[in-house]
Amino acid sequence: NAATTLRESISNRLKLKKTKIENLQALNDITFSINQGDIVGITGANGAGKSTLLKVLSKITFPSAGEVEIMGRCASLLEIGTGFHPELTGRENVFFNGSLLGLKREEVADRFDDIVAFAEIDEFIDVPVKRYSSGMYVRLAFAIAAHLKVELLIIDEVLAVGDDKFQSKCKSKIRELAQQGAAVLIVSHNLTMLEHFVSRLMIMDHGCIVFDGLPSDAVHYYRNQP
Repeated sequence: NAATTLRESISNRLKLKKTKIENLQALNDITFSINQGDIVGITGANGAGKSTLLKVLSKITFPSAGEVEIMGRCASLLEIGTGFHPELTGRENVFFNGSLLGLKREEVADRFDDIVAFAEIDEFIDVPVKRYSSGMYVRLAFAIAAHLKVELLIIDEVLAVGDDKFQSKCKSKIRELAQQGAAVLIVSHNLTMLEHFVSRLMIMDHGCIVFDGLPSDAVHYYRNQP
């Protein structure tokens, strides 16, 4: 009887926990738009819903309500290794990612040398990416996204993995992409970088956007929250 009672108690607790997880609302009543040429930042505490939002925008996760409308191609740099097949070489993954974006093989081939040169991993391009370091992953992933002519580039903190020189190189490329008409969305906890790099900064809290405006104003708001 005691064992039965214990099993029932554990079962009830597991059901309660499962119910709470299933009812968790990661995003709530979010509405915003990004125009061509915008470099927009998103920040907020851990668990605020930032990564979930990017996954929804990237169509990795589908919303239970509402809709996302993106005009043109979208490339996402989320978790390290996302979009790469570990058994394929760097070269093969370049063409694999190009096909995912709807590009013809000839279009990718035209940009291949520029991608490899930007990533600075030419001696490893024919090595399976499962042997790449996290920094090499990011270098190649960013180089692919930046050279395959997308209309929206989404970046989630992964650039922090790269060294200072490569981060500076990426920022210059992002500005160039924006000048060419691409929109860029960056999630980061680096407030100093966001304040001086993006043209607009959104702050998320408990699944909501609680501030959307000039970076300097947003940083002041975030740092002075209770």
